[in-house]
Amino acid sequence: MKISTVTIGKLIEAHYEKDEVKFKAYAEYIADVLKEQEDERGERIIRSRINGTYKNNPKAIILDNGGENA
Repeated sequence: MKISTVTIGKLIEAHYEKDEVKFKAYAEYIADVLKEQEDERGERIIRSRINGTYKNNPKAIILDNGGENA
């Protein structure tokens, strides 16, 4: 299996059509392909977005002091 441009296009199409069933089916397909390719990190990222668990993960914050030393 492979993630094609058509698959990404269908995912975007489902989003704009607000078709949650189609959107989830394509997202699951992408996660399955990543699993088959042994891309554990990629699969984990996609599945966490599908099930919403990404919201519970800590976020990194980058502080920029404008180039000045503290």
